Amino acid sequence: MFSAWIFGIDMNNSILRWSYSQELVLGFSRTIQGIIKNPRYSNVFTQYKIYGDKPFEKEKESDWILKGSNNQKSHIARTREGSSTGERANKALIFDDMTKGAEEATNSQIHQDIYTKWNTEWYNRRTDPSVTYIFVGTMWSPEDILNRTMTDIEATHEMKSSKIKGFEKYVMEAVDGYAVFIKVPLLDENDESTCSCVMTTEEARRMRDTSDPFSFSCVYQQDPIAPTGLEFADENLEHFDRLPRLENGEEACYPYGLASLDPARRGKDNVSMPIYRTDGEFYYFIDCIFKKKAMTELYDEIVDKIIQHNIIKFVIENNIDTSLKTLLEEKLRQKGYYNCEILEKYNTPKKEQRIKDARGLIIRKIRFKEKKDYKPNTDYGRFMKNFTTYSFDYPVRNDDAPDSMALFTTEVILNGAKPSVPKPINRALLGI
Repeated sequence: MFSAWIFGIDMNNSILRWSYSQELVLGFSRTIQGIIKNPRYSNVFTQYKIYGDKPFEKEKESDWILKGSNNQKSHIARTREGSSTGERANKALIFDDMTKGAEEATNSQIHQDIYTKWNTEWYNRRTDPSVTYIFVGTMWSPEDILNRTMTDIEATHEMKSSKIKGFEKYVMEAVDGYAVFIKVPLLDENDESTCSCVMTTEEARRMRDTSDPFSFSCVYQQDPIAPTGLEFADENLEHFDRLPRLENGEEACYPYGLASLDPARRGKDNVSMPIYRTDGEFYYFIDCIFKKKAMTELYDEIVDKIIQHNIIKFVIENNIDTSLKTLLEEKLRQKGYYNCEILEKYNTPKKEQRIKDARGLIIRKIRFKEKKDYKPNTDYGRFMKNFTTYSFDYPVRNDDAPDSMALFTTEVILNGAKPSVPKPINRALLGI
């Protein structure tokens, strides 16, 4: 419909369209032709009335021309393997379903070949800089062209949520107007269907629970996870349903908390602050802050969490804002809390290497809540989604959760953050 509208606005417009298969891309082409030939079309775009049901100078599905157009071709349809050398479009370059479903989702070479063609060949098929690029399809992999182009744009343009009412959750717009990202999941953050007239919440949840997590995340949630390298997948982690207790029923954990903080540096990053209790042997991940907000909006929440959990050691990765430690200490003093030692850590190794170095200790030493004990739309739920879908084999757009956990593992567990704290004993059990 969009393509047909373009030709209704101006019959001198032209479009170049790609897809993974000839059948699919020619099917798009035939559909547009059918819309234009329909009498209802010329009732709206009256300049077509003079052509009746024959508005095409040339009607070949792969290359057709509208009567009255001053272009050599109005609509050009090509497969991703087809040649587009010498072809040009003055209105839109459209990339529609470039990945051939699940069978190609894990093929890194195919994703790289498509991305290379985009950068070296397809990008230049426009007549001038005003031409619009449109990417449509299922997000099958962190490496596919949809994710790669989004990452490229995010690296050079500041993105923000749309101000259009009702679209804030699923539409991101570049501040300078350069690009728009639209991603609508089947199940929203409250685990409710976003389009119940197509699929009810009950049907969507049943599909999620009975489907392969990789396929469901890609096809229905538009949130691709890597199919391999998921060493932090939930089934690989150790869990707890409640904090451990001694034989006499008292809590086995020390009466204080420990935490780390990975501040957000860009708009797409999450502020990640996992919080733990320890019994001296294992570390129980009990709570967190995990929000895509500016640090300035979270200072008070961070301070409240420190006081709530009696956090006595707090490690901050602080590569940019050297005033963060001072600011938090001042806010804690204002609330009369003096128990927390805040340590700043300047990290030089790459994130991927830090996480890789810490992964063994994370799996052996840290215990996580059972899935039934937290909701997906909570900070803990979002943290776990980010953490359990991190892949060592594929590029990941957000690694805030595993990075903050690696920081804690390295700086607290390895560097011995357990001060000597007396533990009560039952003298009678010892015979004294």
